[in-house]
Amino acid sequence: MIAFVTLRKIKLKVVFYTILFLVFYTSIAFTDDQLVIEIDNPKFSEKGLDDKVYEIKAEKGFKSNDQLELITVEGKFKTDKGAWIYLKANKGNFLQSLNFLSLEGDIIFYTEENETLSSDHATFDIKKDVIVFIDNVSHTKNDLRILANSSRAIKNLNIITYEGNVSTRISIK
Repeated sequence: MIAFVTLRKIKLKVVFYTILFLVFYTSIAFTDDQLVIEIDNPKFSEKGLDDKVYEIKAEKGFKSNDQLELITVEGKFKTDKGAWIYLKANKGNFLQSLNFLSLEGDIIFYTEENETLSSDHATFDIKKDVIVFIDNVSHTKNDLRILANSSRAIKNLNIITYEGNVSTRISIK
């Protein structure tokens, strides 16, 4: 009787360790491309050697490899003169190793001086300080409003070029 109970315990242990090994092995067998980690309230900030200061945060994030998909994105970036440029977007994808952010859905970049740039899609190369706005671009500053198909802003929004169907509206008060 004792041999039978011991043999049964050994069989149960073998089955248990086999199942444990299979669960562990299959979790390792997934490549990084398949592994997605959900993050609540992700936040990234950096102050680099070249004094590039930025902060990006979101309500939710999904990390896979070097990419981080962001939902309800907010951010701020410090200019060379110490002013802040703020950002809001519905969705984003942040490549942390390249400091590159692609955005979509109700994108708006704005400053404390009431300057706004908005579009449906945008990319922001933080290292190169280049923002490309695509589709339904609108730039408003004081009494000036410029509409375009696409736009490119460099040097902390100091140099902005417009492409495609461009129109300008000036309000005189």
